[in-house]
Amino acid sequence: MCLFTVLLCISSWLIWNQLDIHVRSDLIHQYKSIVKTTTEQAAQTAKPLIQANDRLSLQVYAKESIEKRQLDSITFYSPSQEILAYANRKNAAHISQRVTSSTQITSDDVTLGSVTVVLSTEPIESVLNQTTNQIILISLAVWILGIILLRSLFHVYDVKVSSLAQRIKNPQKSTPEASGFLELKPLEVELHEFEQKILDQQELSSNLNQLLNNQALQQVSKESENPELSVQTRTSSILYVKAMGLDTMSLTLSKKESARLISEYVNLLQQAAKLYNGFVQVQANGLTVIFGAPQTMNDHCLHAVCAASFLYRLLNNYNQQRHTQSKPLLKFQIAIHSGDVHCFNTPEQASMAIFGDAIFEAAQLASMARPGQILLSEEARKQPDLENKVVCKGPYNLGNQQGLLVYQVSSLEENYDQLIERQVKHISSLRQPA
Repeated sequence: MCLFTVLLCISSWLIWNQLDIHVRSDLIHQYKSIVKTTTEQAAQTAKPLIQANDRLSLQVYAKESIEKRQLDSITFYSPSQEILAYANRKNAAHISQRVTSSTQITSDDVTLGSVTVVLSTEPIESVLNQTTNQIILISLAVWILGIILLRSLFHVYDVKVSSLAQRIKNPQKSTPEASGFLELKPLEVELHEFEQKILDQQELSSNLNQLLNNQALQQVSKESENPELSVQTRTSSILYVKAMGLDTMSLTLSKKESARLISEYVNLLQQAAKLYNGFVQVQANGLTVIFGAPQTMNDHCLHAVCAASFLYRLLNNYNQQRHTQSKPLLKFQIAIHSGDVHCFNTPEQASMAIFGDAIFEAAQLASMARPGQILLSEEARKQPDLENKVVCKGPYNLGNQQGLLVYQVSSLEENYDQLIERQVKHISSLRQPA
């Protein structure tokens, strides 16, 4: 009986060990596949943000990925391995068991950067450990029941053998039934049934383990995908305002003074955006005001031109006041471009980030503008809501790119011009340079 118990324990341990290795290997493989898919999705979403050099939106997207997809960390790199954006989950640094996946972000065979995603395998280990504990408890219960049953069976067998030996020692007239030989057949049947119960229990343990692992994999897949989140494309006009001289400002002003000066100019731009229902996004070297996203707007380009004209005049008045008081001032390059941008479908996400090639193209156009100019791209000039309302000079062929035609805003229709002039006078009278 002891030998049988030992053999039962060893065989159960071997079966469970092989099952655990197979399930763990299969689950880790599927887990890595999920992490790889998540990395490729992040690369596709981040591509337009990296092309636009929009690090703020990239950082927002990284933090959002950590929260929505339950990642441990996500890092976006430039081709020179400079970190463009990074976000990690709290206490992620203390996790030792993790899966890492990296992929290149390319566009037309040009490497824009790379993204690395790290995801902990602790959920898998937790499920496997739980399953292991359950199997151990089940095995112990089976072993205890088996030992009790075996002891009972051997006790019955000992009684029958003792009875038979007693009858042989004291011969009596008896029938085969009375001799006890026919009683050995039920004992064989019981041993067979006990063996079948052990096999059934092992099959039950295997099915239980497979079920728990499938549930864990479904949970991971559910967390790595968000079916409610989608991206919408909208035609908009982008007013890009690029500050000049930010790199040399630190030579003449302290950090506190620089921050205060920039804050004052940002307030002016936010007033223009709010007055004409624009959406403000902070860029690396300036600001964008987007008209037509996330909220749709039929005359988005006219709003953009009016906001640019209002801002240009307001900045001129403000700079004249600062010059009179011998205070530092900033000059800006202003440009407007129309095109498709992308935003998320939910209000919470849409208010966090808008991205697209149109923002990058508006930034390029602004870098060609001189102080005192408001440049319009050809796409913006063709917008129907500008017809008979805006007078432009041009077109001009700027830069080395063939077919890059731009226009310069000369004036607006008289009613719009008078309205903007009144708005500028009113706000200028309320503001005094700090």
